[in-house]
Amino acid sequence: MTIKPSAEVGEAVRNLLIEEDMTNEQMALDLNISKQLVSHYKNDRRKMQRDIAKQSIRVYEDSPEYIGELLYEFSDGYTSPVLKGPAIERHRLALEANAEREITEALNKIQTVCLAKPPNIIDEHEKEGIAQMMDELLEARAFIDNLNMMLEKEYGIPIKKRIKKLLPQWKAKGWLL
Repeated sequence: MTIKPSAEVGEAVRNLLIEEDMTNEQMALDLNISKQLVSHYKNDRRKMQRDIAKQSIRVYEDSPEYIGELLYEFSDGYTSPVLKGPAIERHRLALEANAEREITEALNKIQTVCLAKPPNIIDEHEKEGIAQMMDELLEARAFIDNLNMMLEKEYGIPIKKRIKKLLPQWKAKGWLL
């Protein structure tokens, strides 16, 4: 995976400005850029450069959905998108119920797929089963990530701080070097 040097961030910027009740001028001051550049970003007339995105993540670290949208765009879809479609209720209880359902579906799929065979000897049917399992895992991850964003926003518990707290435990368990 590569991080793109620039990305279209119009939706992310528009959502942030609304969420924070902020003007183009305020964002320009925060990021040390021109009001016109903020307008260009907001209307997808210019792509945001990686260094400005990095700075904006630091400045708006209390806006998990904005960060999630930037990470999704700059990672070229490698991270989970912020789920905001018409079929999504962005309330913590709804996201919790969806996350639970998707986790259950992923666990059920894990139980039906056998990974015991070496990858070089599986047939197409087995490979399709593995791809379907990956799809279920990715759907679960998307809802887990979105639930975590909502919990950070609603309860003021930063994801980054939770990960930093967990890192020593993960190292102690031998999960990390």
